[in-house]
Amino acid sequence: MPPVSAREGPSLRQRVAFSVFGLAFGMAAALTLSPVSAAALILSPFYLGFVLFALGAALERPRPVPESAADDGSQLPSYTVLVPLYREARVAAQIVATLSDLDYPRDRLQVLFLVEADDAGTPAALAAAPLPAWMTILTAPEGGPRTKPNALNHGLAAARGDLVTVYDAEDMPERDQLLRAARLFRRLPESTVCLQARLVIDNAPDAWLALMMAIEYAALFDATKCGFAAMAMPVALGGTSNHFRREALVALDGWDAWNVTEDADLGLRIARNGWLVADLPSVTLEEAPITLGAWFTQRRRWLKGFMQTLVSHSREPRAAMRAMGAVNYAAGMAQVAGAVVGALLFPVFTAHVAWHIATGRLFESAGWLAALLNTAALWVAICGVISAFLPALIGMRRRGSWHLAPWLLTLPFYLLLISAAAWAALADYLREPFRWLKTEHGLGVRRPGAFRSRP
Repeated sequence: MPPVSAREGPSLRQRVAFSVFGLAFGMAAALTLSPVSAAALILSPFYLGFVLFALGAALERPRPVPESAADDGSQLPSYTVLVPLYREARVAAQIVATLSDLDYPRDRLQVLFLVEADDAGTPAALAAAPLPAWMTILTAPEGGPRTKPNALNHGLAAARGDLVTVYDAEDMPERDQLLRAARLFRRLPESTVCLQARLVIDNAPDAWLALMMAIEYAALFDATKCGFAAMAMPVALGGTSNHFRREALVALDGWDAWNVTEDADLGLRIARNGWLVADLPSVTLEEAPITLGAWFTQRRRWLKGFMQTLVSHSREPRAAMRAMGAVNYAAGMAQVAGAVVGALLFPVFTAHVAWHIATGRLFESAGWLAALLNTAALWVAICGVISAFLPALIGMRRRGSWHLAPWLLTLPFYLLLISAAAWAALADYLREPFRWLKTEHGLGVRRPGAFRSRP
């Protein structure tokens, strides 16, 4: 779908718009003698809108749909599980064991391990497992971008299932997740083409970064994302445990092979086609990076992909609004643009406000323009803090992980790291937008019983 593919990059219209924005920023900075004030003047209305969407979604309670009654399996659809792997020999045996334990009729189940031609270690480790007949190793042909979505598209071409899902190398889904997804699809209208399961970090005690990601995942998957789904708004999907109707996925041309957060992009393309994403209250356990280098690499890729998605879906905004509706378009863009703008500039705004409060200059009389700018910056800081803490508290309450709450006191330091990753991601986007930054798995201590309680 070239009009919304990350491969196209910014259009001429977008480049002109960015140039105009830069000119406006320069003029505002010259007028106010403060680049931070200029950014506050230009971006505050947009950022406040993003924050309000996120808060509204977090406060919206998920609306459970009654699942179909259990059956003998004769009416269950066929299911394909796609597992993209690259240099994952360390966890190959683990994912084989996890998927072998899935509670789904074997005659209706197809598992495709998607590997790359230059990776001999992973197929060897998979074959040593060994694999049952319904699990197959599929090598993605050389050519095209070396990305996860490119491998997924090759897997989709070989998929035989009526339903398709994606698991990453380190994933541990609940045994009955496929059953629950199939039965939920049966109760939902055909326009609901995707179910997003809840992702939960299970190695939180390994490191501070893993603890913070556990809090972040609770905010995202137990509050914000299921809230957007409950309001029938677009959902920027997480990268795994998405369950699809295969026909819809094929109609969407699969994943954008050039986008390094293909999940978020696909969620918006689902909405552009008039379809819906629903919440699947089933848990998939994930492993968080435990070293700063691994975490930083992963976050750079995520934020670069959000930048790609932002550019792709703002390339033809009027067409997108006609397809999705203005409110849904704003909600979808809030999820990607809010993450990018917030990560890049929120620490700057907060430091600016904190400095002016500490020096007593925030409310000093300096004319109407200064008062307006300071008020805007103050509201951005207040709403940004609320949007960071409130979804986390809601998510932890629903997940039953209150014991992590004291670590919220360290959230400002975590946000500073995210901001540093965002600036690195911006540099990556300008220099090498399609390069996939690999996350190493199998270094944490997995705790399969962690947070399996269903909200």
